[in-house]
Amino acid sequence: MMSLLEARKNVPLLVKSVGDGGQGFPGVRGRGGRRGRGRGNWCRRFSNMGIREGSIIRKVSMHPFFGPVVIRVGNCEVAVGRGMASAIIVEEVNE
Repeated sequence: MMSLLEARKNVPLLVKSVGDGGQGFPGVRGRGGRRGRGRGNWCRRFSNMGIREGSIIRKVSMHPFFGPVVIRVGNCEVAVGRGMASAIIVEEVNE
């Protein structure tokens, strides 16, 4: 099992878990005067994008210089930030 950032491109990936069990997400910094993003908001966003435990996704590309990670979920391509991508734990699936 690995995070989405460590996975190879264009390989089917099985989503094992979303979120990190409340340990805080790497790469997310608090903003002055605003509350930090909680796990519940990210889990809801992942669910709305179709990224759930047991779903099959593919990593399409990873932009340089801390840019977003583009993933394919079904027939849609979605760009997520690196902090969110590191919270997705995946496992390679043999076709």
